[in-house]
Amino acid sequence: MAAILAAIDRQPQAGATNPYAGAGDEVFHEHDTRVFFFDRLMRLLGWELGPGGNVAEEARIKADTTKFVDYLGVNAITRAPALILEAKSWDKPNITGKGRWRHETKPNLIVAAVKHINSDGPKDKSPVTGEWHDNLSQLARYVRLFKEQHEHDVPCAVLSSGQWLLIFKTPVATFCNSDVNDQQFCLIERDDYVAQAHVIFEQMARVKLADTAPTRIRSTQLANYVRAGSFTAAYHGLLINYEASGSPLFVQQPRILVYPAIFVQRDDNALFTVIDAEIPIVLQLSRTDDGEETLAPHINEVAAAAAKLLASCTAELAIPIQPSGLDEFPGFPESSAVAAGGLALGEPRKLLIQPVRTAPNNWLAVTGTLPHYLHEAPVLQCRFHAWSECQVVHCSIGANAVNSPSIDRPRAFFIDTKLHHCAHQTVADRRADRCHIKAIDARTCCKACAYHVSCWSTAESLVLPCGT
Repeated sequence: MAAILAAIDRQPQAGATNPYAGAGDEVFHEHDTRVFFFDRLMRLLGWELGPGGNVAEEARIKADTTKFVDYLGVNAITRAPALILEAKSWDKPNITGKGRWRHETKPNLIVAAVKHINSDGPKDKSPVTGEWHDNLSQLARYVRLFKEQHEHDVPCAVLSSGQWLLIFKTPVATFCNSDVNDQQFCLIERDDYVAQAHVIFEQMARVKLADTAPTRIRSTQLANYVRAGSFTAAYHGLLINYEASGSPLFVQQPRILVYPAIFVQRDDNALFTVIDAEIPIVLQLSRTDDGEETLAPHINEVAAAAAKLLASCTAELAIPIQPSGLDEFPGFPESSAVAAGGLALGEPRKLLIQPVRTAPNNWLAVTGTLPHYLHEAPVLQCRFHAWSECQVVHCSIGANAVNSPSIDRPRAFFIDTKLHHCAHQTVADRRADRCHIKAIDARTCCKACAYHVSCWSTAESLVLPCGT
């Protein structure tokens, strides 16, 4: 990135004529910016320009009129669009407000401008300049066109002059839904390019957006990607879908759906997610004959489906497959990105859960030798499932117990006194930067979670208040 910026600084020199423009022209126009910046940036991010590559320049898309996308990165296998990049000339200013919005922060301007566009607000009433209204509207049209006419959710859309990069991390959620927030994009200015190079890579790199491994394959497709000789490991896992259930006119409650998965690792470290069942299994407690609530029927249902899927994978590759443990899984690629639903997954030591970029509130979770991220019950008895017990020792979380399932502040599926619930503040504090599932349920008891052995060392686990 530093080398690209240095090349930009050398062309043109102060007072010199731009060799790619007309006589006397000393600024980069859109084509010049491409030559000196965007072409190099795209190659640096692993995209292949030119014939046979995975980037179409001035890609034509047909709607009411033919439109041209400056750069369109595509998946080499499915040819689905993966990256929209709209390049503006080098001298185009960063986002600017007008009227009462003139002194607003840039993130707030972007949110306000997108909301205005999403509500079909007129250009002259936009909180930003007319040029910026047009630029954002153009990007929104491309995202919506791919979604509505071609059924493609583009995972990343970028608007840039080269001196600034506005990266929309979940463009479908931003431009097709009403809930717009500043966690859905990042605005990076030229002076911060080098320091934020890892963020640019994580959001725009080909390997992140259009890797050759599809998001999901069926077991009958597995042999198309993995051979017996290239197979290295397999792991149980889940696709987890989180929903807010019920009318928004009332208090909504969480609904968690899981799809059993097998993650198959190839000898080049490519990871393939195998899911056969398209009907999810609902995470829910059942009552025993004596009235006690239990998770056992749910765990058993998932285990049976996982065993069936494993048998199908074994048959397709014609080799015995034994799932490996979490300690052998290399981890999903490290990412500082925010999960698609706007909730940070934290920074666990090894990423075992990865957000699905194109589907907010969906995660791929590797669970190793176990079919689920939850145990049927905690591995030890503990009184701190109850907020009242935590209050006795002055370590209760918050001013009140979580008495009903909650979708926000906190996300909590299991409520107070349930065996899978934790109400202890000390545990919550210590696991804040290591919990893999806090975007799904921030109050799950660690001892009831399959990731416990990955999150805590033996020494760390022994000093937790659990069971005391």
